[in-house]
Amino acid sequence: MTISKILPSKKNLKNIILLIISLAIFLSINNSYAQKYFGYESVSPLAIEPPFTPYSQEHKNQINQVLLMQKNVEIEEIDKALEEKRLTPDTVVLNINKKLTRNKFPKLYHLLDRVGDTSRDVTEGFKNFWKIPRPSDVDKNVEILISPSKGYCYPSGHTTGAYIYAQVMSLLIPNLANDYFDYANQVAWHRVQVGMHYPKDLQGGKQLAIYLIGGLMQNPEFQADLREAKLELKKAKIIK
Repeated sequence: MTISKILPSKKNLKNIILLIISLAIFLSINNSYAQKYFGYESVSPLAIEPPFTPYSQEHKNQINQVLLMQKNVEIEEIDKALEEKRLTPDTVVLNINKKLTRNKFPKLYHLLDRVGDTSRDVTEGFKNFWKIPRPSDVDKNVEILISPSKGYCYPSGHTTGAYIYAQVMSLLIPNLANDYFDYANQVAWHRVQVGMHYPKDLQGGKQLAIYLIGGLMQNPEFQADLREAKLELKKAKIIK
């Protein structure tokens, strides 16, 4: 076999080089998105109201509320909860305005990705601090209506995430603030309906979202990214 048959043709070699360059760009972009503004170590779990004491009467009351909400849950709500399970900026933003895609608004999503990473890191830290078991781990009458989430449940990560995205989007597009917060509320209560959370978890998640936006507003990197996202939206005539 000759060397010419082993080596790729010039055309194929060019395609391979372009593929490598594209992959490098893709990885660099996604790595830049994975930088939280601050982490759990800089936030005290005592910043939000403590949860109920496990296996207390209040805990039993919370389980009863979950069971009550599951009695008349409709299949449409379960389907929506399933769509919301992997909560990303795209999930929230595109539900309100399908024109705001990641490809067209990279700076917006750079901001939201970093906000999401911050929210997840802090929420997971809080969950591991409080160690509240999920409803189905305590009462087998609670149905798990979608694929279960792992770990503890206070505060609700989906609630924190949905509300922090809503808060950031309301800073960028104030006239749609109600739409984003209505959607965040929907995401939160779906988590109770499908058996993943107690109502108390939602309360903690909302409190944490408010606390986090306060911290983000004082963060220079967040402020800079917020300005860039606003400029991007202005250029596209989404906002004035």
